[in-house]
Amino acid sequence: MSGLTDRFGELGSPIVERWRDLNSARRAQVIVGTVVGIYVLWSLIAGSHGWLYKKAPIGIVLSGLVYGSVYALGAFGLILIYRSNRIINFAHGALGSFIGVLFIGLVKVKGFNYWFALPTAVIGGFILGALIEIITIRNFNRRKVPRLILTVATIGLATALGGGELYLSKKEGFTSLTGAFSPPFNVSWKFSVSTFHSAEILIVAVVPVVIAFLAWFLLRTKAGIAVRAAAENEDRALLLGIPVRNLSTIVWAIAGALAVLTYMLSAPFEGVKPGITSNGPTVLLPLLAAAVVARMESLPTAFFAGLGLGIAEQLVHWNAPNHPDIIYLVYLIVIIVALLAQSGKLSRAYAGTVSSWAAVAALKPVPEELRKVPEVRWGKWVLLALAGAAFLIVPATWGPANQLLASYAIVWTIIGVSLVVLTGWGGHMSLGQFGIAGVAAMVAANMVSHWNADFFFVILAAGATGGLVAVLVGLPALRIKGMFLGVTTLALAVALDFYFLNSNNFSAWIPSSGVDRPLLLQRFDLNDQYTMYLVCLSFLAVSILATMGLRKARAGRVLIAAENNDRAAQAASVDTTRVKLAGFAISGIIAGVAGALTIYLLTALNPGSFPAIDSITIFGYSVIGGLGSVTGVVIGVLVFKYIESITALGQYHLVIAGISLLWVLTVVPGGIGQVVYSVRDAALRWIANRRGILVPSLVADKRVEGIADHAEDESNLLSGALSDSTIDLVEGNGRRSELEGVIK
Repeated sequence: MSGLTDRFGELGSPIVERWRDLNSARRAQVIVGTVVGIYVLWSLIAGSHGWLYKKAPIGIVLSGLVYGSVYALGAFGLILIYRSNRIINFAHGALGSFIGVLFIGLVKVKGFNYWFALPTAVIGGFILGALIEIITIRNFNRRKVPRLILTVATIGLATALGGGELYLSKKEGFTSLTGAFSPPFNVSWKFSVSTFHSAEILIVAVVPVVIAFLAWFLLRTKAGIAVRAAAENEDRALLLGIPVRNLSTIVWAIAGALAVLTYMLSAPFEGVKPGITSNGPTVLLPLLAAAVVARMESLPTAFFAGLGLGIAEQLVHWNAPNHPDIIYLVYLIVIIVALLAQSGKLSRAYAGTVSSWAAVAALKPVPEELRKVPEVRWGKWVLLALAGAAFLIVPATWGPANQLLASYAIVWTIIGVSLVVLTGWGGHMSLGQFGIAGVAAMVAANMVSHWNADFFFVILAAGATGGLVAVLVGLPALRIKGMFLGVTTLALAVALDFYFLNSNNFSAWIPSSGVDRPLLLQRFDLNDQYTMYLVCLSFLAVSILATMGLRKARAGRVLIAAENNDRAAQAASVDTTRVKLAGFAISGIIAGVAGALTIYLLTALNPGSFPAIDSITIFGYSVIGGLGSVTGVVIGVLVFKYIESITALGQYHLVIAGISLLWVLTVVPGGIGQVVYSVRDAALRWIANRRGILVPSLVADKRVEGIADHAEDESNLLSGALSDSTIDLVEGNGRRSELEGVIK
């Protein structure tokens, strides 16, 4: 017996050594090949009987391969953009749907020929992608902005494209197309339990051609080889004379064509509904999952990852037809596992490309020399009194409907304040704040519906729930950085909205009865919209005071320092892990309170109450306001919530928001808050000059601005100020010529 064991050990030893010598890609190929081989062999042996045929028939697997190949095409576009610009293009889905919806509308409403519309749409995507790079992306690259900010700029692009898509589709009379439609040729093929119609046949015909073209372009053409070289090392490519800027335009053009082709091929079996709400996170999520599995660099790996996700989706639909939203949970798990497994390599590739908003738009407090000056001290209180009076008096003159809208705007502002702590100071890009608020809202709804709990106790419990969920999100964030955390939180928001907060999946979690508004303190009836508005306003004030107090305290300074220079903070014996998790917890508590208030406003918890797209929208509004400033975020969110309420604008408000976000990131990265604080500093400078008070920080700012705007005048002034006698007196005659040379 021992001899037989030794014999097997001798045989297994070379296999183990060979396995250790394989790289991760080869190991993945071996694992996938083994799984496929076992599946095929099992299917042949079992036939149309047994467990495998019932749970994973070959027809369903083939359907998954067909649909997954479309996901792979979309992932190709994301990877090409990432390798070219080191950003995640959140506008990829909107770029494809902007052109795709318009051309499908021309086919279904105006009677255009499908075979003419399909290639023309792809060409349109090619042109649109190139124009976006030339007009927008190139400007950011020229200014060498942090990659995180450029990633946020793609959110602005997605918003603007979504608004334009809605407007143009309504102009052509195309509002939606629910259900499937077939391309204009009648072909069907039944295999196993699946029937493949013309839409699936078209995918099978087109995808191999596109993959062959990409392989030829990247491997055989000079432009393709240059694109790969620039992606590996941009600085070296520039030294070799490679026109990196032109190559970036080509990459964006190809990505635009792939985005449109992906949308056009998937529309026949997924239906069409114009707008960023339907074509946003849910369309982008499987593409992001496939790209993340491929480490944002390998097109072959992305292709097989897309096939695997397509198979997973079809198996979910086959085995759980009443719960198809489980697939969003699968996407979330795939993204988290892939990012955690590759965090080291992604972090190295990501190093040096990010920056927190606290560093981009550091906002200084009022100088110590001016804090006790009457104009400053009383001016601050007068401004606060005027703002408070406006918030109290103006809504009192509105009707109940407008007061309810104002309450929603206040709740959104509270969530914006939570982003100041998490993103503005902590540097963590979160696209899932409404998901955190949704979990807290679910807890609040159950407490009110089942226990009739006290209002303040519900708020406390919701805040604690939000903090706990945020900490759980923050644990992976210790290894997943920047824009990749944005992908994770976006996947979380989608999974929470469609799966966990869905009464079809968890009926016990979603109260069937409504959420009644209580009689607060046995005196104030929250069913009165103005009273409810005042309660929301009070919690906004508390959130602002707590956040500003945190910023002034040591905890806030440490939070910003830990993000701006993690190694220096660790060298100073700062527990950066604890600090980062504390930032997540505080942000989650604020978002949880907002979730509870939202439930009282809605008086019910329904599917779609906390859509993932709202997380992206509030992030964009907060960036416009200025994530480094609580004041800026409050102004930004309230202004754009007001713009949303203007019915005459229609869908223009999306276009306005998207363009505003791009403008802010281009001109004033600190947002509206930076503008407000610039005006404040100008007023403080005037007060200081009027009273003859020397304020070094304000004088330094003035000198820097003067040198930047009037460099020649300053040089002449400096030369005139240093006279010959002064030079002789200070440095001696022997140093005169040297000093004059330095001055010139």
